Amino acid sequence: MSKSPQTDSGKNSADKVAAPEDAASRFSLQRLSAAFARLTASDSGEPADPEATNRELAQSLDEVQQGQSDDACEKQVLSPRMIVEGMLFVGQEDGRPLSNRSMAAHIRDVSPQEVDSLIEELNEVYAETNCCYRIVSEGAGYRMQLSAEQEAVRQRLSGNTRQVRLSPHAIEVLSIVAYRQPVSAEDVAKVRGSRSTALLNQLIRRGLLQLDRPTENANGRVYRTTDRFNHLLNIKSPAELPQSEDLDDN
Repeated sequence: MSKSPQTDSGKNSADKVAAPEDAASRFSLQRLSAAFARLTASDSGEPADPEATNRELAQSLDEVQQGQSDDACEKQVLSPRMIVEGMLFVGQEDGRPLSNRSMAAHIRDVSPQEVDSLIEELNEVYAETNCCYRIVSEGAGYRMQLSAEQEAVRQRLSGNTRQVRLSPHAIEVLSIVAYRQPVSAEDVAKVRGSRSTALLNQLIRRGLLQLDRPTENANGRVYRTTDRFNHLLNIKSPAELPQSEDLDDN
């Protein structure tokens, strides 16, 4: 049976007067449901139940939203307690304890008193979990260190440290090199009035001096102080050593 021309004409007319759809209507839940129903049609060609399709699609959307919520939880900001723990773990460059006031200054809406409470909470967690470190109060601040039990283990592993003292002559040689570096062994001997090779070698073994060969004079060797020397004197470079005017009592 042939189609009625009037029917075809009506369809064409409907197509012509159809209003343009916006993005919201094109991707509405109803239209997604219909598309999903067509995709899930049975082998017999019958479409799936629209109501069941709606429920299944809604469940899928809920699962997607739940997954996005879980991802947001993973990206949550650090808590104040975690920030306090991180600052104490890193500590200050000069080794001084961190005060509750200085830590609170880096955490929004947290007072120094609240920092004290957070540290108490951290120590409780450390004790409950048998953690190897504790936060101790030292002077006007806090410091993170090994627990008493772990400190004993550390001392056994590191052994006893033997204290070494430099002789007055070694200190004299070290001072000459520190203030005149780079300096040769001959120059040190001229200043002291005696040979100093043995003392220079001793200071090299202690890690306080190093022997360099300058590029402009391949035959000469000069002595300089080391990074260990700077560390022991708590300076960044020999330029920070006290000068004669700094030592003037007048």
